[in-house]
Amino acid sequence: MSDKVNVKNIICIAGAYLATAIGSGFATGQEILQFFASQGYMGLIGALISMVLFSFLGAEVITRGRELKLKEPTRIYTFYCGKILGKFYEWFSPIFLFGILIVMISGAGSTLTEYYGINPYFGRVLMAVATLITVSMGLEKLVSILGRIGPVIAVFTIAVGLISLFKHFDGLSMVGEAMKNIEVTKASESPIISGVIYNTLNIIVMIVFLTGMGASIESKKDAFWGGLLGGVVFMTAGIVMYLAMISDIGNLYMKEIPSLYLADNIAPIIGVCFSVALILGIYTTAVPLLWSVTNRIVEDEHPKFKLVTTVIAILACIGGFLPFGKLVNILYPYTGYMGLLILVCMVYKAITCRQKSTQSQE
Repeated sequence: MSDKVNVKNIICIAGAYLATAIGSGFATGQEILQFFASQGYMGLIGALISMVLFSFLGAEVITRGRELKLKEPTRIYTFYCGKILGKFYEWFSPIFLFGILIVMISGAGSTLTEYYGINPYFGRVLMAVATLITVSMGLEKLVSILGRIGPVIAVFTIAVGLISLFKHFDGLSMVGEAMKNIEVTKASESPIISGVIYNTLNIIVMIVFLTGMGASIESKKDAFWGGLLGGVVFMTAGIVMYLAMISDIGNLYMKEIPSLYLADNIAPIIGVCFSVALILGIYTTAVPLLWSVTNRIVEDEHPKFKLVTTVIAILACIGGFLPFGKLVNILYPYTGYMGLLILVCMVYKAITCRQKSTQSQE
């Protein structure tokens, strides 16, 4: 196995990680609004904490997936959490993943409705069908598709955030005053807790898929640097969007799709382009979610994989008729708390594995 650094592979790995993380909550701005912008200036502390944790998550899980090469990626829970707790997560996490898949599909409907006035049912069905078709292609094709789309969405998101921030830069000095007169939905009262649970929420969402992706990577260095880069770029985009949001918080805090509001304020054509990026962002997270839920029931190459995928996609589409904003506020924080225990186990396991490796080399 080659252990040379391949920049192209690193970018593809980081891109797939980015694409998996972005999703409807991030792309629409609801996650950034509720976890960070709702905290005012203090939200930056939470965002920086998330950046460190996302970098660790990507580097650790993708590298570990490459090392273990598990036939059933859900077994990663047992590796990190032990037999009893790990088995609990193996069976319980698909329920959370299915719930977040519903959020993705609901977000697709909300995006098309808010910008184009299209019936939300159409957007939800369209997203469910697109996700179903992609997952049916298998894991390798899936990673290739996500690896190409992820960097494009991240760059576009950062560009929109920077332009919006420049346009409303004076608003940064008035955030404290603006926050006194409005009531923004918060994921947590503490910016530190918000920063941690935003990451732990995504552990539940991504750990199985990242483990499966890692198993297909040859180079350990590519796996490590791809995961690290993905985490840094993801939260760099998040911080830029956070700053853009708080600079105009008084006008966007009630918006269902706050990031689309920012893009549309730059220019109508930017709003149109960003709406496409939003849909792609939702799609790139819905796909690995559907794959992860299905993979818990039947393996990727099983003859009934496509049938089970179809059934789950239909059920998620039905659940997607629930209101998007409320789904984010109810499901995401609690899923984050569930992921917190996994993070603690993951850090402990990473330290003990490192110590054993050091001792064996002495």
